[in-house]
Amino acid sequence: MIWTSIGRELSQGESAPGFWRAQAVGWIFLAIVGYFIRLTVYGNAVAAFWLTLALEPLAFALTSLAATLHGRLPATARDPVKVLAGAVLLCVAASTLLAAIAYAINHLFLAGIREIPGNQYWLGFIYYMGILSIWTLIYFGVSAELAARTERLQKMKAETRSLKLELEHLQLQVEPHFLFNALNTIVAEIADRPAVAEEMTRRLAEYLRYSLDRRGRGLCRLEEDIEAAQAYIRIQALRFERKLECRCQVDPATLKMHIPHMTLQGLAENAIKHGMRCEHDRFVIHIRTRLQGGALVIEVNNPGELQAPFDRVESNGGLGNLCRRLELRYPDRYEFSLDQRGELTVAQIRLQGEPAPL
Repeated sequence: MIWTSIGRELSQGESAPGFWRAQAVGWIFLAIVGYFIRLTVYGNAVAAFWLTLALEPLAFALTSLAATLHGRLPATARDPVKVLAGAVLLCVAASTLLAAIAYAINHLFLAGIREIPGNQYWLGFIYYMGILSIWTLIYFGVSAELAARTERLQKMKAETRSLKLELEHLQLQVEPHFLFNALNTIVAEIADRPAVAEEMTRRLAEYLRYSLDRRGRGLCRLEEDIEAAQAYIRIQALRFERKLECRCQVDPATLKMHIPHMTLQGLAENAIKHGMRCEHDRFVIHIRTRLQGGALVIEVNNPGELQAPFDRVESNGGLGNLCRRLELRYPDRYEFSLDQRGELTVAQIRLQGEPAPL
């Protein structure tokens, strides 16, 4: 988590609390290690203490300055080859400086208290070159990982936004389609059956009031969607001389579950559109819901015969719209089927888990 914060904020050229915490902890640890290394090499606790006190804070300052300058570089100036070459040169320069300072402190202030190894300068240079090289590799490794992670997050956000816009577009297609059909039906009934047209207008107004109260809500409780489907069926019932009924057999445990708005209306619309071709005097649409193996099962059946098997890939109508909305809300967690079972056409939806928020 600390390194994620480091890379994110430095990549934006800003102050990074996570980076400074890691810097402080890292260099305190290196100071302790360096003290014991010097104590082992020189055999003098005083010399080891003063060398550590002088050099590790300076190394901390140099690496902090390098990270800050890198973080403030514009993205267009971060050529990988140039940045790597610059990092190598800075490591060599910083190691040379730190080794020279250590050498000067040894000869000017500590020569009288312990013996100075002949290769003391090169030991210091190699030590700091190793430390700074490791620091640089860690820094660039974390920066690269964060850049890749940031790109993935931005891509995911863009995809989520695209899916949300698609879902809104699909949702907007549902109600205008129904409204267009209902108004055409009302117009057709005005001349011959004005009372029926008046009642249809009243029921349509009630339905639209219900729909407007829930506009912008991509999800609703199952009991609300059943009410909307029943209102839709009551409007359509006025179109036909034969009796159109809706019967519900609902598991109470499913009523509060959330599903995409107007799911049942799509099934009811399909039942009426294709099932009313049959010659039954009474046309009954059955809506059933239940829980099965942790999944919500919604079933709508009606008298009638399928003209052709349903193909969700090629379907561009109401059922195709419904399947796409379910796919967005339940990725790899939904099943839809439309089958012929004896004299009944049965549409079934199986939803696993909660709908995804978009």
